[in-house]
Amino acid sequence: MAEIVPVGEQRPEKVTTQVEEFLGISLEKELIGISLKKILTISKVVDIVDVPYTPPYIVGVINLRGEIIPVLSLKQILGLPENTEPTRIVVLDSQHGKAGTLVDTIVGVVRVPIEKFDPNPMVGRYSEYVSHVAQTEYGLMEILDVDRIINSIVQG
Repeated sequence: MAEIVPVGEQRPEKVTTQVEEFLGISLEKELIGISLKKILTISKVVDIVDVPYTPPYIVGVINLRGEIIPVLSLKQILGLPENTEPTRIVVLDSQHGKAGTLVDTIVGVVRVPIEKFDPNPMVGRYSEYVSHVAQTEYGLMEILDVDRIINSIVQG
């Protein structure tokens, strides 16, 4: 049904808020967001084959539906302790190809209005990999820049 607007009055403009979607993950009880645009699939932790002579942040490789994918430890990359056993592998897409990463738990899809983004206030630790932070219903979420992480590994 059409909205009736009296003569001489303007129709109120509809405010549309742009929302971005992230996969909320937990690493050592820290809430971290990864853009859904970078995620290909999520898998249970399967047999990871060790690859000799690789850096410590490369856990090994997995065979996922006939495709060999390297598995990274985000905790190693970000300098977090490794007290909690990972339960999932999140397969990411980057300009350098696919890579899996171990995560403790999946929080779920978190929708964040862009006005809720704040610049990264962190200094040190893994702040170079955090593009923004956002206050969400689950608490403060650190939003990772997947391309920056993968580029640092490839160049590094």
